[in-house]
Amino acid sequence: MDFIEAKEYIVNRLVNELPKDLFYHGAHHTFAVVKSINRLAVNEKINKHEYNLLQTAAYFHDAGFLYQYRKNEPIAMKMVQEQLPKFDYAKEEIETITNIISATQSHVEPQNILEEIMCDADHDYFGTQKYYTISNTLRKELEAKKFIYLDKEWLELQYDYLSNKHVYYTQTAIETRRPQKQKIIKEIANKLKLK
Repeated sequence: MDFIEAKEYIVNRLVNELPKDLFYHGAHHTFAVVKSINRLAVNEKINKHEYNLLQTAAYFHDAGFLYQYRKNEPIAMKMVQEQLPKFDYAKEEIETITNIISATQSHVEPQNILEEIMCDADHDYFGTQKYYTISNTLRKELEAKKFIYLDKEWLELQYDYLSNKHVYYTQTAIETRRPQKQKIIKEIANKLKLK
C-alpha cells in the first residue's frame, strides 16, 4: 500500500476541486479530522498498519463532496474502491477503509475501534473550545446550500444532536472531549431558555 501517493492524490483534489462554499466541509475539515485521528490512534494504541488505513479513510471520507452535497459518503466509498487499487491497496484494506467511511454516516453504528476512532475524530470539535466557531461555519455552509435556520431553530437543532444523537465511542474521547461537550449542551440549553 502506497499511503503517501494515495494521500497526495486525494489532498490535491480536495484542495483544488472542492466547492468554495464548503465553509465547514472544506479541505481544512479533512486536515482537522486527520489531526484528531493522530491523537486518538496514539492513545488507543493502534498499530502502524491500522493507523495507515485510518488515515487513508480520513483523507477520503468527505471526497464525495467533490461530486454532490447530500449522500456524499457512498460516493467517497466508491472512490476508495476505484482509486486505491492504483496505489497498491489490497482488497481487504480497501474493504476496511470503506467500512470506516461508512461508519461516519448518521444511521450507521461503528463496529470496531477503527470505525469508533473515525467517528470520534469527525466530531472532535463537539468537545472543544472551538465548538461555536466551527458550528457557525456549518450553519454558513448550510445557508449557502439553501438550508436556512432562525437562531432558535439552529440552537434547537444543535441541542437535539448533541444531547440525543451524538456519542463519543473511544475511551480517549470520552475522557478528553465529553466533559466540554456536556458543558456546551448546558450552555445551549440556557440560551434556549432565554429565547
